[in-house]
Amino acid sequence: MEDIKLLRRSFLNSNIIHVTRTENLRADSLARSARKQLSFVVHMDAELLIWFTESI
Repeated sequence: MEDIKLLRRSFLNSNIIHVTRTENLRADSLARSARKQLSFVVHMDAELLIWFTESI
């Protein structure tokens, strides 16, 4: 959310509105699709140089 707040400062005017899933069926479909797919996530902590892996 902080990134969004920072980005908004670069515009003269901006509005953020909530769009429900039923009003945006394409985004809802993509989100459901992504949740069903298996993925492999790698995270590296830059300060401690610790690698984490997680299968979803």
